[in-house]
Amino acid sequence: KGLTVEARKVVVELKRGSPLHNEEVISIGKEKRFCSYELAMELAKGAQVVIGDYYYVFNPFVQNSLFTKLGLELQDVILIVDEGHNLPGRVTEMISNALTTTMIKNAVMEAKKFGYGGVISWLQEVMHIVNELAVFEKERETLVTKEAFCSPLQKVVDYEMLVQELEQAAGEIRKKQRKSYLGGIASFLSAWKGEDQGFARILSERQSKYGTILSLQYLCLDPSVITKPIFQQVYAGVVMSGTLKPTRMYNDVLGIERGIEKEYGCPFPPENRMNIIVPETTTKFSGRSEEMYRKIAGHCAAFTALIPGNVALFFPSYNLRDRICAHLETHKKKFWEKSEMSKEEKEIFLEGFKTEKVSGGVLLGVAGANFAEGVDLPGDLLQGVAVIGLPLGKPDLKTQQSMKYYQEKCGKGWEYGYIYPAMNKCLQSAGRCIRTETDRGAILFLDERFTWQNYFCCFPREGMIVSKDYAKLLRNFFKAEPVLDGRGEIKA
Repeated sequence: KGLTVEARKVVVELKRGSPLHNEEVISIGKEKRFCSYELAMELAKGAQVVIGDYYYVFNPFVQNSLFTKLGLELQDVILIVDEGHNLPGRVTEMISNALTTTMIKNAVMEAKKFGYGGVISWLQEVMHIVNELAVFEKERETLVTKEAFCSPLQKVVDYEMLVQELEQAAGEIRKKQRKSYLGGIASFLSAWKGEDQGFARILSERQSKYGTILSLQYLCLDPSVITKPIFQQVYAGVVMSGTLKPTRMYNDVLGIERGIEKEYGCPFPPENRMNIIVPETTTKFSGRSEEMYRKIAGHCAAFTALIPGNVALFFPSYNLRDRICAHLETHKKKFWEKSEMSKEEKEIFLEGFKTEKVSGGVLLGVAGANFAEGVDLPGDLLQGVAVIGLPLGKPDLKTQQSMKYYQEKCGKGWEYGYIYPAMNKCLQSAGRCIRTETDRGAILFLDERFTWQNYFCCFPREGMIVSKDYAKLLRNFFKAEPVLDGRGEIKA
């Protein structure tokens, strides 16, 4: 429809000013009573640099809408992907889909509420098929073929017609409320008939406070089904991150065929950083016990005592953190990360942690979770990080299928599907400590497996010490003066 005269006037005024954060555009949109998304789209037209979420390029539907509005072609784009280590996971998550028994129940209630009774018997048939497929052995999950779900459904209703009926009903329902469960089921049914190569179909069962929930999942294992054609079409592309090691993996996983791999050393003074692997304990499943948890907690207590100010401890999971930290004794204030935290809760949590920088606080977090990446605590706000154990993925069917797939495709199933993703989480967690050229801090890795070659090879080569005598090293490091330059400032 185009913008109104008043909206165009606002766009002209905004273009004259300095670049705006998206929250500023939202605020202006509310104040002027205009759609902030449309304002942003108008501002982006003709812009030389557009900053956005991965979705704007890698989600086919979102990309098509955005590029049409902006009059862009992929061939005209220089694509820069920051925090590129996150791209494979974000893409596989984006193009995976799931159907749960809870969704089906909600869809039936939705159909009754809005007068679409004609689809209820078909939804009940979908529920019946999912329940029939739920034949588990020892583990509460199993592989399912495409036909095992499609064939019995096709016997009672034309598959494509059902998808169309659900989509039409969902379209009408969304005019009255924000989302539609019928639309979610239509989306799943469409996805389920997709490609086999690079995907896994898994049915799993879990218990909740509402009872047993079955989940039928169409899981993407290979992000290159989406990323490869995009990197082939763009004029040029750069994928960058502080943790893209090994770079070869990202070429393989993202389908980048003519990629030039470059690694750069840390630009910060090595004298301002102490990296120690402490091979004293393990979180390996076969080695877990209350005695081991007490031993790990003892080392964690020593870290927090030897490192002045704030310290962050990152564990493989919330369960392991809680088991270990039940034995953790420290005079410093403990900050327990929660698995589900809103943006506001995270900000309050971090502000509280920052205020303890003099007397010292201990952030008890989880690798790969809320505070293990994308968080800046520069200067003296964080003086030490310890990564406790390896955050290896659960050896579930998805992990097994991913390892099998990459073994067949690249001969790197164990590495790409299991080891490297865990080490990436460790390095991201470690990266919270040194954020600028003037920061000083200690980074410790507590697990004997970090010295094993298949894990050790993932660490940066410079400045890594393997030692059980970390107490002496830490005392000497924090006694030492910072490296200063000629102006009396910490050397950069």
